[in-house]
Amino acid sequence: MTEIRDLLRAGDSFAAIEHIQRHGNPLEIAARYQALVPELYWKARDLPAVVAIGRAGILYCLGQSLTAGASPEDVEKLRSIAKELAYNVASFTWPGWEEPGIHPTPDEIALGRDCAKLNLRLAIELKKPPERVSMAHWLIGAHALAADDHETAEKEFRLALDAAPTNDAAINMGYLAIARLCRNPSDAAARTSFDGIIAQLKSRTDEDAKDYLAQLLTARRHFVPPRSDPAISPIPHPA
Repeated sequence: MTEIRDLLRAGDSFAAIEHIQRHGNPLEIAARYQALVPELYWKARDLPAVVAIGRAGILYCLGQSLTAGASPEDVEKLRSIAKELAYNVASFTWPGWEEPGIHPTPDEIALGRDCAKLNLRLAIELKKPPERVSMAHWLIGAHALAADDHETAEKEFRLALDAAPTNDAAINMGYLAIARLCRNPSDAAARTSFDGIIAQLKSRTDEDAKDYLAQLLTARRHFVPPRSDPAISPIPHPA
């Protein structure tokens, strides 16, 4: 990993890709990509490298899965890794996290939106569990928010709810309310819905609720235009 990061720092992503693919069988090479992308994000904090290596890894896994000699088992593993890479690239390029030190460019966000669509396509193709399909719809909806495509965002958050109805619905309902507020910051019903979800999450003590609360408040701050009506107080931000 150190050699790859050195090559990336030198500005030669193609040399890094050659290094990744020089030795090993397709599954071993795919596993390198799989491990490297989150490391580049969480440790190196290098989003351009995430995008370059993630995209190369997706193309490698998809290409190898289509070769004549690949067994059905290897095809499924390679396409599953491609799906994971697509999810990670799409998530890491979404600006709604407001992750410190990470500032996605318009081109990186556009690639992330494509990766979100691939992630959903592979989730359906590979017959992933309902919660994975739900997460895939959520990710498309999240990128639609970033593109100011609020109609698609609402549709995808509803599909996320429908895909896994037994899962914790609070997060998708919260994002659905955000999409509606993006379309119309004066939507009283959406505002009431969001406030209710925030209150519900604040009353819970589980870690999921804490994560959801932070996500929703950050996303609301990032995407929803401020209210112009001084008679109505804004949604409170986290302290």
